[in-house]
Amino acid sequence: MKTIMNSLIIILSIVVSISGCDKDDNSINSDVVNQDSTKNIHFIKSDLGGCNNQTMENIEFGEEKNDTVIINVSNDTLQISIGLNYICCAPFITDCNTIKDSIFISITDTCPNPNNCYCRCDCYYTFDYYFDSLSTGKYYWEIILSDPREENDSIFNKGTIDMVE
Repeated sequence: MKTIMNSLIIILSIVVSISGCDKDDNSINSDVVNQDSTKNIHFIKSDLGGCNNQTMENIEFGEEKNDTVIINVSNDTLQISIGLNYICCAPFITDCNTIKDSIFISITDTCPNPNNCYCRCDCYYTFDYYFDSLSTGKYYWEIILSDPREENDSIFNKGTIDMVE
Protein backbone atom coordinates (compact mmCIF):
# COMPACT_ATOMS: atom_id res chain seq x y z
CA MET A 1 0.00 0.00 0.00
CA LYS A 2 2.88 2.38 0.84
CA THR A 3 4.51 1.79 -2.56
CA ILE A 4 1.28 2.56 -4.39
CA MET A 5 0.81 5.74 -2.35
CA ASN A 6 4.43 6.87 -2.99
CA SER A 7 4.06 6.12 -6.72
CA LEU A 8 0.82 8.10 -6.84
CA ILE A 9 2.46 11.10 -5.13
CA ILE A 10 5.38 11.01 -7.59
CA ILE A 11 3.06 10.80 -10.60
CA LEU A 12 0.92 13.68 -9.32
CA SER A 13 4.03 15.79 -8.70
CA ILE A 14 5.23 15.21 -12.25
CA VAL A 15 1.83 16.05 -13.75
CA VAL A 16 1.54 19.27 -11.71
CA SER A 17 5.08 20.38 -12.61
CA ILE A 18 4.57 19.68 -16.32
CA SER A 19 1.26 21.51 -16.44
CA GLY A 20 2.89 24.55 -14.77
CA CYS A 21 5.51 24.84 -17.54
CA ASP A 22 4.26 26.69 -20.62
CA LYS A 23 7.01 27.69 -23.03
CA ASP A 24 4.83 30.22 -24.85
CA ASP A 25 3.75 32.13 -21.75
CA ASN A 26 6.33 34.78 -20.88
CA SER A 27 3.99 36.79 -18.69
CA ILE A 28 5.29 35.21 -15.49
CA ASN A 29 8.78 36.70 -15.91
CA SER A 30 7.72 39.88 -17.67
CA ASP A 31 5.89 41.19 -14.60
CA VAL A 32 8.92 40.66 -12.41
CA VAL A 33 11.88 41.39 -14.69
CA ASN A 34 10.51 43.63 -17.44
CA GLN A 35 8.39 46.16 -15.60
CA ASP A 36 10.24 48.78 -17.62
CA SER A 37 11.86 47.04 -20.55
CA THR A 38 13.76 50.19 -21.51
CA LYS A 39 15.82 49.95 -18.30
CA ASN A 40 17.19 46.41 -18.74
CA ILE A 41 20.93 46.83 -19.09
CA HIS A 42 22.83 43.97 -20.77
CA PHE A 43 26.20 42.63 -19.57
CA ILE A 44 28.57 42.01 -22.52
CA LYS A 45 31.90 40.86 -21.04
CA SER A 46 34.63 41.46 -18.49
CA ASP A 47 38.40 41.71 -18.86
CA LEU A 48 40.87 41.10 -16.04
CA GLY A 49 44.23 42.86 -16.15
CA GLY A 50 46.95 44.29 -13.99
CA CYS A 51 48.25 41.66 -11.59
CA ASN A 52 45.52 39.12 -12.37
CA ASN A 53 47.01 35.74 -13.30
CA GLN A 54 50.53 36.90 -12.44
CA THR A 55 53.16 35.04 -10.44
CA MET A 56 55.92 36.57 -8.33
CA GLU A 57 58.38 36.09 -11.22
CA ASN A 58 56.49 38.29 -13.70
CA ILE A 59 55.01 41.01 -11.49
CA GLU A 60 56.23 44.47 -12.46
CA PHE A 61 56.69 46.77 -9.53
CA GLY A 62 56.07 50.49 -9.89
CA GLU A 63 54.56 53.37 -8.05
CA GLU A 64 51.57 52.65 -5.88
CA LYS A 65 48.19 53.54 -7.37
CA ASN A 66 44.94 54.46 -5.67
CA ASP A 67 41.89 52.20 -5.65
CA THR A 68 39.69 53.49 -8.46
CA VAL A 69 36.37 53.09 -10.22
CA ILE A 70 36.08 54.83 -13.57
CA ILE A 71 32.76 55.04 -15.40
CA ASN A 72 32.90 55.60 -19.16
CA VAL A 73 29.90 55.83 -21.50
CA SER A 74 30.43 55.82 -25.25
CA ASN A 75 27.39 55.62 -27.53
CA ASP A 76 25.36 52.67 -26.19
CA THR A 77 28.22 51.06 -24.25
CA LEU A 78 28.99 51.46 -20.55
CA GLN A 79 32.42 50.52 -19.21
CA ILE A 80 33.07 50.19 -15.49
CA SER A 81 36.83 50.00 -14.81
CA ILE A 82 37.98 48.96 -11.36
CA GLY A 83 41.52 49.32 -10.00
CA LEU A 84 42.22 47.50 -6.74
CA ASN A 85 45.35 47.48 -4.57
CA TYR A 86 45.58 44.05 -2.99
CA ILE A 87 48.13 41.50 -1.86
CA CYS A 88 50.09 39.93 -4.76
CA CYS A 89 49.25 36.55 -6.30
CA ALA A 90 45.63 36.53 -5.08
CA PRO A 91 43.38 34.14 -7.02
CA PHE A 92 40.30 36.19 -7.95
CA ILE A 93 37.02 35.14 -9.48
CA THR A 94 34.48 37.74 -10.54
CA ASP A 95 30.77 37.77 -11.14
CA CYS A 96 28.36 40.31 -12.52
CA ASN A 97 24.57 40.41 -12.26
CA THR A 98 22.22 42.94 -13.81
CA ILE A 99 18.69 43.37 -12.57
CA LYS A 100 16.63 45.95 -14.44
CA ASP A 101 18.52 49.22 -13.83
CA SER A 102 21.05 47.83 -11.34
CA ILE A 103 24.53 46.34 -11.75
CA PHE A 104 26.04 44.13 -9.06
CA ILE A 105 29.71 43.21 -9.42
CA SER A 106 31.48 40.85 -7.04
CA ILE A 107 35.23 40.33 -6.79
CA THR A 108 36.13 37.30 -4.69
CA ASP A 109 39.54 36.23 -3.44
CA THR A 110 39.36 32.43 -3.43
CA CYS A 111 42.55 31.73 -1.44
CA PRO A 112 41.78 28.86 0.94
CA ASN A 113 44.92 29.41 3.04
CA PRO A 114 46.80 32.76 3.11
CA ASN A 115 50.11 30.96 3.73
CA ASN A 116 49.85 29.12 0.41
CA CYS A 117 48.45 31.72 -2.01
CA TYR A 118 49.88 35.14 -1.53
CA CYS A 119 53.22 36.67 -2.42
CA ARG A 120 54.82 39.22 -0.09
CA CYS A 121 53.98 42.38 -1.97
CA ASP A 122 51.06 44.59 -3.01
CA CYS A 123 49.71 44.63 -6.53
CA TYR A 124 47.32 46.68 -8.63
CA TYR A 125 44.58 44.50 -10.14
CA THR A 126 42.25 45.77 -12.87
CA PHE A 127 38.78 44.59 -13.79
CA ASP A 128 36.84 46.03 -16.76
CA TYR A 129 33.13 45.35 -17.26
CA TYR A 130 31.20 46.22 -20.43
CA PHE A 131 27.43 46.70 -20.81
CA ASP A 132 25.03 47.79 -23.54
CA SER A 133 21.29 48.30 -24.09
CA LEU A 134 21.38 51.53 -22.12
CA SER A 135 18.48 53.94 -22.08
CA THR A 136 17.79 57.32 -20.50
CA GLY A 137 17.56 57.22 -16.73
CA LYS A 138 19.55 56.37 -13.62
CA TYR A 139 21.49 53.15 -13.13
CA TYR A 140 22.68 51.92 -9.75
CA TRP A 141 25.99 50.03 -9.44
CA GLU A 142 27.66 48.28 -6.52
CA ILE A 143 30.96 46.44 -6.22
CA ILE A 144 31.41 43.88 -3.44
CA LEU A 145 34.86 42.61 -2.37
CA SER A 146 35.13 39.22 -0.66
CA ASP A 147 38.40 38.81 1.23
CA PRO A 148 38.84 35.44 3.03
CA ARG A 149 40.98 37.17 5.65
CA GLU A 150 37.97 39.28 6.67
CA GLU A 151 34.86 38.03 8.44
CA ASN A 152 32.38 39.83 6.15
CA ASP A 153 32.26 41.00 2.55
CA SER A 154 32.72 44.72 2.05
CA ILE A 155 31.31 47.26 -0.36
CA PHE A 156 34.34 48.36 -2.39
CA ASN A 157 32.39 51.18 -4.04
CA LYS A 158 28.89 52.07 -5.22
CA GLY A 159 27.10 54.85 -7.01
CA THR A 160 24.68 55.86 -9.73
CA ILE A 161 25.05 56.68 -13.39
CA ASP A 162 22.67 59.26 -14.82
CA MET A 163 22.08 58.60 -18.52
CA VAL A 164 20.74 61.68 -20.26
CA GLU A 165 19.78 62.04 -23.90
